[in-house]
Amino acid sequence: MNRHMLALVLAMLFCSSLLAFPLPAADAADLASNANIYMYSKPFKIGDLSLLNSRGQRVSLKDYRGRVVLVHFWSISCPACKVEAPLLDWLKKTYGPAGLEILGVNLVDPPASVVNYATKTNCCYPVLCNDGMNNGLQTVRIGGKTTAFLVNDAKEAILEIPGLPTTYIVDCRGEAVAYSVGPATWNHASAQGLIRKLLAESKTCRLDDPNGSQSLGSLW
Repeated sequence: MNRHMLALVLAMLFCSSLLAFPLPAADAADLASNANIYMYSKPFKIGDLSLLNSRGQRVSLKDYRGRVVLVHFWSISCPACKVEAPLLDWLKKTYGPAGLEILGVNLVDPPASVVNYATKTNCCYPVLCNDGMNNGLQTVRIGGKTTAFLVNDAKEAILEIPGLPTTYIVDCRGEAVAYSVGPATWNHASAQGLIRKLLAESKTCRLDDPNGSQSLGSLW
């Protein structure tokens, strides 16, 4: 095994371990049982992710520093994704004015199909696609189980995608603080409480990092 492959496997094992240990606190238990959202005991910085939006423009996750972002992985044929879609639309319309961003990442379907589907369903947040060159999913077996990892053009395993939909909640510092595998109940009081808390914290991030508060509407 060469050095780059070894580094990739180790990174995958690290990401996989992060999915396995949600924070054992009362609020975290409420999120897990009622909203299917799991907190990390220790948030971790996400490597940069660069994809194409519906206009063919390149969008980088680092451009969203200073904002709260839901990175939502989905596909057109995924039944659970269709169940969750109305709640994500509601979440964006409700908390978007306060600064919440949602990025719908589809690395499964052809970009043209993704854009057409998003237009047809009146998706109210940006959808991002693979450009066919850099970022993509890599399937591996770890501990007897098959899972997938998002690998960027630097061959870094950024995030584990064990199934669709999978959503990561990223705070204003660019750190993953929570995740959901399967549909999350975004309109539950515990989920809304978490989003409001992160949005309140992001106001301090904007003060500390003036570049983090810039509008990203042009990317969509």
